[in-house]
Amino acid sequence: MNKIDKFYPVKNLFQCPICGKKMRFHAGGLVCKKEHRFDISSRGYVNFLQRDRALKGYDAEFFQSRSRFFAAGFYDHIADKVAEIAAAEAGEGIIVDAGCGEGFYSLRLSRQCGARILSFDIAKDAVKIAASHEEPVRWMVADITDIPLRDGVADCILDIFTPASYGQFRRVLKKDGILLKVVPGKNHMIQLRQAAGDAIRNQEYSNEEVLEYFCRHFFLTDRITLSETREVSEEILPDLLNMTPVLFDVERNRIDFSGIREITVEGELLIGRAEGIS
Repeated sequence: MNKIDKFYPVKNLFQCPICGKKMRFHAGGLVCKKEHRFDISSRGYVNFLQRDRALKGYDAEFFQSRSRFFAAGFYDHIADKVAEIAAAEAGEGIIVDAGCGEGFYSLRLSRQCGARILSFDIAKDAVKIAASHEEPVRWMVADITDIPLRDGVADCILDIFTPASYGQFRRVLKKDGILLKVVPGKNHMIQLRQAAGDAIRNQEYSNEEVLEYFCRHFFLTDRITLSETREVSEEILPDLLNMTPVLFDVERNRIDFSGIREITVEGELLIGRAEGIS
């Protein structure tokens, strides 16, 4: 199956982001009853946005650096746990990766389970990188506040180190579906924050407000800390500095990061269900 035809088996899962109508597969694109058409790129993704939305810092260089840093294994402990839970919950059903970036978690899942995976990000540069791989993931450029999927189609949603849209998540999930959200832990990138010192506004990170907001919308069934500290080589250090939002507002050329020899990647995995929340 080529990169365009892989959308055919999941065509009934989509809804038009313009009018909300169901969509059909037609001549290499997805078309709704009102004839709003979204062509599927030969690279293997569909762009549901009416216009490109540039996000400060999230450019092609950022995602390329992140792809190399992820490939070096620094986030494997998070990806493995997320994949284990998502695969067990979804079986051969539907997994949606919201804010998928360059596709690291979706690609890992695709290689480990039989679920159909639909992944999207608002950054087209990220989706282009993701779609360069051969795995049968359906990639989309889309807005998390207007997910182009029908109500109640997903068995599992991933929301990993990215903003949430809980109303949309509840709409798209099945009644017994599960949300896996990962937020930074208190020790996440602590070596960078210490090196940057006063150049970073909030050196002490807390995710308690994020947790409280999560619990307003989903019933928290578990909270798992996933932390690992690994050696950072001189070769990979530039990618680390380029790929983390921790340094977005920092004048990096005024700080000496050369002494960093290790980095802690720590995430809090929040597992939630819509059941029990009115």
